[in-house]
Amino acid sequence: MILHRELPVIGESTDRPLEEYLRTLWQLGRSARTVTELPAQRFADLLRAAAGDPAPPFEDAWRTDDFTITESTAGFEVWERVILSQVADLRDFADGTPRDAAVRACGFRWHNTAVAPFLASGLAGALTPEPDALSWPEFTEFLVCGQEHE
Repeated sequence: MILHRELPVIGESTDRPLEEYLRTLWQLGRSARTVTELPAQRFADLLRAAAGDPAPPFEDAWRTDDFTITESTAGFEVWERVILSQVADLRDFADGTPRDAAVRACGFRWHNTAVAPFLASGLAGALTPEPDALSWPEFTEFLVCGQEHE
C-alpha cells in the first residue's frame, strides 16, 4: 500500500503548478525509459522528486508537435507523448491559447489542474488495486486518469 499512503502526502506537500510538476516528472521519467516496469517504490520516488527537483524549461515546440499515437507507438514513447501533451495543454490554458491546430495524445477533458487532485485521481482511476510495479502503459493510464478522472 505504498502508493495509497504516499501519493496523497506528495500531492498535499507541494504548491508547484501542475504544468511545472509534469515537466519535472517527464525529465525524471526519461531517466528510467529503458526499464519495462517501475517498482511501486521507485514510481513513488519519481512522483515525490517531481514535487521539488528543478523543472526543465518549457519548449514552445510542444504546443505544435504532433503527439499522435499509432499502433506502432508503444511503452515509454506513448507515456512521453501523453505527458508532453498534458504539459502543452496546461500551458495553453494558462496563456489562453486555443488548442485547435494541435495534435495531442490526450483528450480535451480536464478535471484536475493542480498536483494534489491530479495524483489522487490517477491513484483512484488507475492504481486500484495497487500494483507491485507499473509498466509504461500503466503509468500512462495513471496520467490519463489524473487528467480526466472525477
